[in-house]
Amino acid sequence: MTFRIRPARPEDLSQILRIERLSFPSPWSGEHFQKEFEKPYALFLVAEGEERILGYGCFWLLAGELQIANLAVDPAWRGRGIGEGLLREALCLGRARGAVRALLEVRVGNLSARRLYEKLGFRIEGRRKAYYRDTGEDALLMSLSLTESQENLPCRRGSYITRETRKFE
Repeated sequence: MTFRIRPARPEDLSQILRIERLSFPSPWSGEHFQKEFEKPYALFLVAEGEERILGYGCFWLLAGELQIANLAVDPAWRGRGIGEGLLREALCLGRARGAVRALLEVRVGNLSARRLYEKLGFRIEGRRKAYYRDTGEDALLMSLSLTESQENLPCRRGSYITRETRKFE
């Protein structure tokens, strides 16, 4: 399957919201996503294929860290490398823009997300008890150094988005 990763646009919002509602027990609102377009530190990416949005990611570049704020793939398209493509692209962009590490919180029970993060080299740094108010579930705090050479994150010159979209096959 071929998909492209590109910066999100306001006209993508209805499709992003549909995926968000299918993916999370306490979804972000349209207003929350709208603010992502306004934040100077935000990297808001979508994966596009089959003439629609297949997934998206909201990433924040703050104080030398890339924070993974929100990442989701349409349930009908999961397991096809879309989430991994979005995350790899964000990590490469973050590194290119000076981030030295990436951080995220993930639900303890979200095993598929945890497997993805571990595959890319993220390590558990801690646990936040009852972090998610909707379910009381704990969160694992995970991080990844972006300064160390990593075989699983090949960020070669030109491998990250500038003004163009990037295709994955």
